[in-house]
Amino acid sequence: MQTPLPYQRCQQELEDLLRSQYPLIFLRSAEETRAVNCAIASHQSLTYCSDIPDGELARWSSNNGFQKRTGEPGKAVWEIISSPLPTRADPIQHALNFLSERLEKQALENSASQHTYILPDWSTFVDPHSHLLARQLKELIIAIDQKRPRPRMSLIVIGSDWQIPTILRNSIHILDLPLPIGEELYQDVFRVAVSKYNLPDEEARRLAEQAQGMPLQAASQTAKLITTRNLWMYPQQAGELILEVKKQEIRKTGVLEYFEPQGQGLNEVGGLQNIKDWIVNRQQWFEQDVHPQMRPRAILLEGYPGCGKTFIARAIAQQWRVPQINFEISRLQSKWVGESESNTFQALRAIEASAPNILFMDEIEKAFAGIGGDTSGVNTRQFGTFLSWLNDNQYSIFFIATSNNRNALPAELFRAGRFDEIFIIMPPNTEERREIIRKRSSAYKLPLITQNILTFLVENSNGFSGAELDKLVKEAKYLAGFGKPPTDSHWRQALKEISPQYKSRKMQELLRNYRQHLEERGGKPASVIEVGFWESLIVHG
Repeated sequence: MQTPLPYQRCQQELEDLLRSQYPLIFLRSAEETRAVNCAIASHQSLTYCSDIPDGELARWSSNNGFQKRTGEPGKAVWEIISSPLPTRADPIQHALNFLSERLEKQALENSASQHTYILPDWSTFVDPHSHLLARQLKELIIAIDQKRPRPRMSLIVIGSDWQIPTILRNSIHILDLPLPIGEELYQDVFRVAVSKYNLPDEEARRLAEQAQGMPLQAASQTAKLITTRNLWMYPQQAGELILEVKKQEIRKTGVLEYFEPQGQGLNEVGGLQNIKDWIVNRQQWFEQDVHPQMRPRAILLEGYPGCGKTFIARAIAQQWRVPQINFEISRLQSKWVGESESNTFQALRAIEASAPNILFMDEIEKAFAGIGGDTSGVNTRQFGTFLSWLNDNQYSIFFIATSNNRNALPAELFRAGRFDEIFIIMPPNTEERREIIRKRSSAYKLPLITQNILTFLVENSNGFSGAELDKLVKEAKYLAGFGKPPTDSHWRQALKEISPQYKSRKMQELLRNYRQHLEERGGKPASVIEVGFWESLIVHG
């Protein structure tokens, strides 16, 4: 038996809710047209395939009020059935009055028929500050429940998110409509190119998989653009266009950036061997679908600034051959109440739809520091939403967070099961410094460093971060002059130009924190810690 698509599951669940006479349903989706079509299909399936007669299927609009769907499938039209909106009248108040009248009429005439009313964007109108509207909507829901005989009347609110008023929370059922997966995009968008433009079926499926993570409307528009540019015969170019549009769609969230895996993976990273080993060991577990509960879920990279936390995160995405999505959650916060929560929901749905991927959050303490202290409660709600998602999502998503100092983060983030592992990254040890200098010299296309000068640089760069070693190599190249290789004297002079930050008061405090975490088994070292390592770096007591 073929597994139903997420859209089909949502439609079936919505149909079950209508059959069970749920009076108020919130169909959560950023794709209004697709959500409205899902509601229409659920109503029609219920009335066509059961003994429940079709009463009325109507939708609301701010311009025309309620419109009833009439006619045969494929030829259906929407006819206005509500009275014109009086001058200066509240459109939602007017709509509630209409629904109350419809309830009275249905209870008297045809209580066995299914009446479904689709309410786009009511989630933005009926918010916690709209006390009167929220109360009137609740009274309507109570009236539906208490009418005898009980009428089959359901209201379906559609929106990207809803900061539900407290008095409505016990009266509403929330149903999520996910973004389309590759198979749905293949069936609804790309399959037509197989017969119409002689695109090989396997290429149509590949393009559909590349488009996963895009809204259906965006995928349809992209297919039209491919047709306009005559790219169906050039699937690689069509795929590049899809990728560019997909990046734009993800950027529209305002907080996500999409990066295709390009590079040599972990081979480009100097040092951090313990992280590399962990990642290589878990790659097959991430790729498999047989035991989804065994997939690695998240790691925290805490450590010294400039020592490769961001660099190795990108390398992990390259190693596992999946895109990296950067999540800047601090940019979600909005001055408009409820908008931040809506943005959070949309961002998480886009991340899910783009799975498999690496989800990367840099300096997580900037996003979640001070949780519970914000007077509006926005940060706290965002944090709770993200924690719930991190704990419950079943997608092939591996979360990598970095932090300079976890002490600024809420303790609940470190509850057992949140992170598979915490790695603590310190300034590179002797062998890592040697490896980093060699790799950076090669990256800047410098000739091989002599063994003597390499040993000198390694011995005299204890405490340098990876970024400072990179700066050392660049400085030597600058000193040598354009197009000339550095001499030993240039390398020695470059070393004198670098002032390692580990001696500063702030860095010394961080080093003490890292040492304490390791002593208390609050993480694992990212590299081998040499004898005398701490004594050589902690210089102020």
